Amino acid sequence: MAKRESDGTQWCLVGNIVEQREYGEGGKELRPGTKHFSGGTKVYCLPAQWSDGYDQIIVIGLHRGSRKLVRMIISSDWVTNWRAQVVYKPAVLKELARAEEEHGRYNWKTKEQVELYVRSIQAYNADQQAS
Repeated sequence: MAKRESDGTQWCLVGNIVEQREYGEGGKELRPGTKHFSGGTKVYCLPAQWSDGYDQIIVIGLHRGSRKLVRMIISSDWVTNWRAQVVYKPAVLKELARAEEEHGRYNWKTKEQVELYVRSIQAYNADQQAS
């Protein structure tokens, strides 16, 4: 189980939905947030579930319409401010555990594991900006 048995918490990769993103043909239009998440919404990101270089990711966050916790697959380009953070909220912990069971994959185990992902995302983003 991904939870730390000793205290009922778990390390997780978290980020925030971008305030604005390019939309439409040629990215000429700017839209706030995404269809399902408002800009700035904190999302809890699951580890890579398939071999796509973390391009499409599974996230858990508060839906902009229902204000309920939802799990969605979104573009990692729509997430910013990546960081490692301990999750304390029971509803989020429950959803992380449910996602782990449904996908048959692991969740984050340690701070170091999450920070390694953060460094690789930052390096990738820096390479993309330099190109």
